Amino acid sequence: MEVIRAKMLLDGYNASGFGAHEAEVSYMRILGFKENEVQFADQLRYFRNGMLYYGTILDKGYAEKVIEFTKRTYEKLKMLIK
Repeated sequence: MEVIRAKMLLDGYNASGFGAHEAEVSYMRILGFKENEVQFADQLRYFRNGMLYYGTILDKGYAEKVIEFTKRTYEKLKMLIK
């Protein structure tokens, strides 16, 4: 999310306040990410909140999917920022 936020700022946008994280995830569409990638990022956002605020525990298999998604997404984002 930090890299997406940085790209938004470089493009002249700033998401803050209520709904900021949803806006950052939605910005992935503008950056050319596939819909399933945007939806997975939104799911991550939702689960992250559950872990931080409610102590939700996710299984190892899901964590491995998150790591793989993060690696792929980060590489795409790095290319967009250059």
